[in-house]
This record gives sequence, structure tokens and C-alpha cells, in this order.
Amino acid sequence: MFLIMKRQILVNIREKSNIFWTMIFPLILATLFHFTLGEMLDQNGMETISAAYVTQSAAESAESPSHQEKDSFLEYLESFDNSWLKILPMTEKEAENALKNDEILGTFYGGEEKSLTIGENSTYTSILSQILEIYEKNEVLIARIAQDHPEHLSDAVAALEDYKTCTETVTFGGTSMDSVQNYFFALIAMTCLYGSFMGMYNAVGVQANTSVLGARLTAGCVKRYKSIAASLLSSWMISFLEVLILLFYMDVILGDIDLSRQILQIFVICAAATLYSCSLGMVIGTVGSWSANLKNGIVVAVSMACSFAADLMLSGVKGAIETYAPVINRINPGALTTDAFYSVLVYNDTEKYFRSLILLTVFALLLLTAAVLSMRRMRYESI
Repeated sequence: MFLIMKRQILVNIREKSNIFWTMIFPLILATLFHFTLGEMLDQNGMETISAAYVTQSAAESAESPSHQEKDSFLEYLESFDNSWLKILPMTEKEAENALKNDEILGTFYGGEEKSLTIGENSTYTSILSQILEIYEKNEVLIARIAQDHPEHLSDAVAALEDYKTCTETVTFGGTSMDSVQNYFFALIAMTCLYGSFMGMYNAVGVQANTSVLGARLTAGCVKRYKSIAASLLSSWMISFLEVLILLFYMDVILGDIDLSRQILQIFVICAAATLYSCSLGMVIGTVGSWSANLKNGIVVAVSMACSFAADLMLSGVKGAIETYAPVINRINPGALTTDAFYSVLVYNDTEKYFRSLILLTVFALLLLTAAVLSMRRMRYESI
């Protein structure tokens, strides 16, 4: 069996057109994506929001608020995660100059009348407005409870302070939330899908009715299971190696993705995705006695359709499918692969990751079983 695997690997490597489309072409696309979309990806990174805080007493005097007693509003602002929100105590004059020079995005004013002054409207300034609005609503709520039901005041304060128990914490683990990121993930998914070419050619190569080499293997009384296993393993190994080369190029050379944090999970999902595509190629390769060129056309059509549905050509296609026909995304290896990458590299969503991994593995095994049963039923008495 190992000799058959070696022969299959050498045949695949020597096929220049096959290597070009399954390895060189994705590298070229990755380079084009880097120069056309890389800048957009950098511009949409999550930035730290800086805002000034001016107390009423600081607005009336030149004394720096850093030397004054903190009020509850300032403590509320500083309770947020400093990794994305930075509060800078300033005097009113300092805050006006900083806002004018775009050093901060807004200025919170403390005292009895809370207010917010912002510069240019953006998503980040909207976040600052929401922070102030939430505080004012809670402040009014506490005052009303203290007036109407003072006996429940302590319970109300405790409930507000324990708000995290009523929400689900979702960790944002990546550097970008922009849809441009999905183009890079879809490119990796397309490369995984190209393993179907290897699976199809290797399946054709071990059949006596479609290949001269397959006829020699059959005439040589090679066990059928050895031919099938060698066909799958050789195509899987080459496809997985090609995906690893692409990942190395995008991570180390181009720097468009960062795999250092979850390298093992990425390898596992790529192994499952290439197994799915190789099994799919083997199924296509065992269909009838059609020529290799016709089966190659079928593989091209299927892989391009799956890549298109995974947002490779047009962003938003996968989202529309998820809205109106989610079952398509559950069987599309391209969509499952991009979902797994997003769940690992952008959002720490282990549920979606394992769902994608399980679906890829299950469908890969089903397709492999269908290919094996189809090849085992073949008889060549007339050859």
C-alpha cells in the first residue's frame, strides 16, 4: 500500500497543472488580497477609545481633577475594561484642546448635571453616548426606588452591580471585526476545497475502466482496499500540506492572519476540511466511466460554487444563505471552514467551532463510505 501511495504522490507532484491550481494559484490570490484588502483590514481594527473626564469643580477652577475626590460617575467610567476604553481626567480647558486636536473622542462632564461633548460622529462616539445613557437611566431608577421603596434600595443596587449574571460574556479574541477578514478565511476554505481535485484524480487513477495505471493495478491482483486507502491518504496528505504552505505564507510572510494563538485548532479544522474535500473528489471520481476531463469540470463547478457561497467572491452571500436557507451552510465545506476560522481567530466561540468540526468530519466519512462502496462494487471481467 505504501508503494501505491508513493506512486500516487509522485504522479500528483509531477502534474504541473494540478500543482499550479491547488497550491500556486491560492498563493497568488493571497498576495493579491494582501495588497488590495490588507489596508482595509488594518483600518477596521478595534481601536482604544480615549475620553476626557471633567468634574463640575474642575470646570470652575484650574485645579486638576486628579487631586480631587472621585465621584461615583468617574468610578463607573473607570470600571470598564481599560483595554478598549481609556478615561483621562482633565480640566475643562485641557479637554477642549484635546478634543479639538483629535486626541480624544469625547469629554464626560461630572457633577449634578452629567453631559457628554463629542467631536465627529462615529461608531466609537456612539459607544460613549450609550455609556452615559445607561448611567443616567440607572441613576434615575435608583433615585425613584429610594423615594418610593427605600427598603428595597440595597437589593436594587446589588442587582445593578451584578448585571453580568444576566448577560452572556462573549470574548472578542481577534484584531478585526470587519467583513474583509472573511475574504482571507474564504481563500483558505477554497484551498481546502481544492483537495477534491487530488481525490478525484487519485480515484480515477486506481480504476481499471478509467486509467491505464488502474488497469495494471487490477491485473496485478492488488487488494482493492489497499488501492482505496492509498488513493485517499495520498490525496489527503498533499492537500493538507498545500493548505499548511498557504497558512504559513499568510501568517509569516504576509501577516494577514495570526495563527500563533490557536495553531492546533486551526490544523485540526484544516485536516477535517481537506478530508471532506478529498472524499468528495473520490465520490465524483467513482461516478460512472466518464472521462477525467468531465469529472474535472464537475469538481471545478462544485468547488467554485462552495467558495462563492462562503463569501470568496462577494461578501454577504453566506449571511443571506444563513438567513433564508441555513441548511446549505451546514453542508457546504467552505462555509463550515470559514465559520470555524471566525470562531477561533475572531470570536472565542467553541460551540460553533466544534459544530463545524463535527459536521465536516461526519460528511467526510459519509462521502468516503459512499466512494468505498462504489469502488468495491466495480467489476472488470470485460476488460
